[in-house]
Formats: sequence, C-alpha cells, structure tokens
Amino acid sequence: MKLKRLSFTFFNFAIGFFAIAIITIFITLSSQKVSTQLFKSHLNFLENQRFYSYINEIKNISILLDNLQYNLSYTCDLNDVTELEKISYYSPQIASIQLTTHSGKKCSDHRDRSSLYSHPLQYIPLDPQIMLIANKNNSQSILQYNKNIIGGTITVDIVQQPNNPLLTKLPKNSWLQMIEGNQTTLFTGDPTSAISKIFSNEHVRGDIQNIIEPILTMSLNNKAWLKYYSTPTVINTYRAQIQPYLLLLLALFTSAFIFLCYRRYHSASIIKFLVENAIKQNHLIPYYQAIVDANKQQICGYEVLIRWETKKGKVIFPDEFIPQCETNGVITPLTFQLINTVAKDIRKLEMLHQGKPLPYYFSINLSASVIQDPKLVEITRNALQHYKVKAHNLAFELTERAPIKDIELASHVCQKLNDMGIQIKLDDVGNGYCDFLALQKLQATTIKIDKIFIDELDCNNKNSIVSSLVAFADKAEVEVVAEGVETTEQAECLLTMGIHYHQGFLYSKPQPFTNILKIYQSKNVI
Repeated sequence: MKLKRLSFTFFNFAIGFFAIAIITIFITLSSQKVSTQLFKSHLNFLENQRFYSYINEIKNISILLDNLQYNLSYTCDLNDVTELEKISYYSPQIASIQLTTHSGKKCSDHRDRSSLYSHPLQYIPLDPQIMLIANKNNSQSILQYNKNIIGGTITVDIVQQPNNPLLTKLPKNSWLQMIEGNQTTLFTGDPTSAISKIFSNEHVRGDIQNIIEPILTMSLNNKAWLKYYSTPTVINTYRAQIQPYLLLLLALFTSAFIFLCYRRYHSASIIKFLVENAIKQNHLIPYYQAIVDANKQQICGYEVLIRWETKKGKVIFPDEFIPQCETNGVITPLTFQLINTVAKDIRKLEMLHQGKPLPYYFSINLSASVIQDPKLVEITRNALQHYKVKAHNLAFELTERAPIKDIELASHVCQKLNDMGIQIKLDDVGNGYCDFLALQKLQATTIKIDKIFIDELDCNNKNSIVSSLVAFADKAEVEVVAEGVETTEQAECLLTMGIHYHQGFLYSKPQPFTNILKIYQSKNVI
C-alpha cells in the first residue's frame, strides 16, 4: 500500500498553466489586438509550410530531370516531345515543361505557355534556378524552375500549391497577397476587390504602401518579401471561425482545473481518513533505533520512528504518509498517541527492570506544528504520570520538514518541557529549517547531524561541514549525535572528530518494540 497525492509543486504548476490558458482564451475572445496577433502567427506558420512544400516539389522534380536528360536526343524531334509529355503527364507537380537545346531549338509538352504569363514579363528571381513569374492577370505568381542538363536547359512551371487554408475560409475581397523583389510587385488575390484596385493604381500605390501596414511580412529566400494586406473583415471572420475551438479549449481547461482541485481535495481527504482510522486501530507502530556511545560501545538511548502496519502486514514508511499528515493536520493526534504508546513501552521495560528507572532516553520526533501546540505539555505530563515514567526517559526531536512560524510560542512550550526534565534535540541540523536561532530559542541540548553529511564524510578535510558543526557544538555546549552511520570507517572518523554518539545501521536497524522486549528479556539489557 503506497499512498500518494498530487505534489504541491506539480499542482501549483498545473493551476498556473490552466489559469494563464483560460485568461488568454478570454482575452483572445474579447480583444481585437490579440486576435490579430494570433491570426498573424497562424498565417505565418501556414505560409512557411507552403513555401517549404514548393522547395520539396523542386527537389523531387530535379531528381526526375536527372533521369530524363539521358532519354532526350536534344533535337526537339517527336521522341523529345513524347518524353516531355510523358514526364508532365505522370508528374502532377509539373504544370508545363519546356526544353531549350544548346542550339536554340525549343519544344514542350504542347501547352500554350506564353498565354500564362503577363506582358510585359514580370518576374522575381529567388535564386539562379528559381523565379516567380506573374501570370496573365497578375492574380497569382507562377513558380518556375530552370535546370541545366546535358544538351540544354529544362524549364518547368510548378503547379500552384493550394491556397493558404486560412485564406480560403475568408471573404475573397478581404485580402491581398503581394510579393516584392527585383523592383517588381506581384499580386495574388481577387483583382476586383477594393484593396486590389488600390494597390493596382499606379498613382496611389507608393503612398498607400506607406499608410497601410501589412498584416504579415515574410522573407522568401532572402530575395523577395511576401506581404499580406487585409481589411478588418478578415480578423472579424477569423475570430468567428476560431471561437468554437477556443470555447472548447476553455471548457477542457476548466474541466481539467476542476478535476485537479477535486483530485487534490479528494486524495487529501482519503489520506486523512485512513490515517485517522489507523490511529484509532493502533496501526501506527513505533519502531526503535538504538543511539550508541561508540567509545563505550553501549546503548544510551533510542530514536522512535513511526511505521504504518496495515491489516495485511505490510509496513509503510513515514516518508510516504507523514508529509500528508502534516498538511492535513493529522500529525498532532498521531504524535499525541505516539507519546502515550512510547510511555507505555517504557513502563513495560521498567517492570522487567524491577521497576527501576531505565538509564536510556526515548526520543520522539515532533513536527513544527506540534511543537507550537500548548497541549503537547499537558499530553506529555499526563502520559508520564499515568505510566509512572521519569521525565529523563523521554526526549523530543524537532524535525526539519517545515519552519516554525511562531518561534516565541514554540520557545514557551519547550521551556515548560525543559522544566519537566524533558530534553529538546534538533534533528538533521544543516539540512533543513532547524537553524542556530532555533537552537538558542528552544534551549536544545543536542544536535543531530543529517545522514547526507555522514555519507560525504572525509576525515582528511578539516574544514568540512561536520567539523564546523562540531566546533559550534563545543562552543554552545551541546551534544552531537551522528545519524546514518553505516561503516566502521565512518564511525572511526567521527570518533577522531570528537563525535561519539552514533546512530545507524552499523549498530542497529529500527526494530518493533517486541524485538526490543525479547532482547531485554534474554540479556537483561536493552
């Protein structure tokens, strides 16, 4: 059994994303400026696709012409015409094809090519082999490809690519395409439209181009400029066309937002219910890990580590449910129950010790919210009195998972615990929210060095973080416990640094109380 919910980080990211998306959609639906910018981006994307489709057509035609050149006699006889007709017929991307031999002879696939072009000829070269030519009505540009082959030159007019799909859905008289280059201007659009007539008028064309801004300007091979002009009808029509899609996205994003909120709330509620139920059924079991005086090789205390034992016997580790307990506020009743359970276990051991107080302390982890709860003092006092346990047998470790919001209130609670004889320890110092201000305010008597620093321990480095913590502890007159000691090398290194209280797998793994009880019964020592 592994309990999970949406992480706080992911939830914030998702909420932010959907909020921005929803706001953007609302602005697009209501703002002419945003709609215009969206239209520009959409038009630019589709025009780039059309341009590169032409480039790919040219590459394919070039390969066909490489093969064709070996089938021609370059005399423009019937065989050459047949070969030209054949390649034109079987190549849908070719509108017309013409051969010009080195001797000046010309032949084609018998299409009237001259009738296609405007007179006088208007063209814009894009490179030495490719040019744009205005058609007879100057209502579209023809892409022409010239390739030098063995016996002459092949000229191919490439079939016009389908119009930009974005423009086909707009009123025909609402837009105009203009291609400028080589001191030539080619137009594409409805020649009867008002906007076309304006630009076609030689007397006003120069002034109008300075007044009317193109809605899109795009470079073609750095040799020409493709420009689109439009009337306000274009944006209004475009907004009407995309509105259903935007509303659909709005519905999807809103649904996703609601789902995330529901899932977060529902997941948190389930976890809270399960933990509360586990508390009632005593399924949250304390495990005990020995804290050893490495100089004397004797146990001096235990850290209490909570485990969740399910009905099926599976053990859930605290990292999987404690953060949710802290978020949901369940950590406080969990901790209060744990204090009573630990006090009860201590009393059982004392009974085997002929009722004498034990020479060990049992350290219970406290989250920041619990240390700020005044009820902690009352719960602890009642547990000690009920089970007749001495205060020195109990200690509290402040964990690092969250900061203390009210340090003065926490200090007041710790002062009352100290007055009772209960020690306060700071857990995972150097790797969390437990800082040296907390050490002073909470009157802690012990600091515990996090395992991450023990893993990177280097006895040859006198300026390590561990060395700094030891130096600080000496000045502050507090004890130091090293957590996560797993090798003899680490233990020996810590001893040379003056740290003789160790905790880790080298000495003992966390064990349920039944194991501790058996060891004590057999050896009369914990």
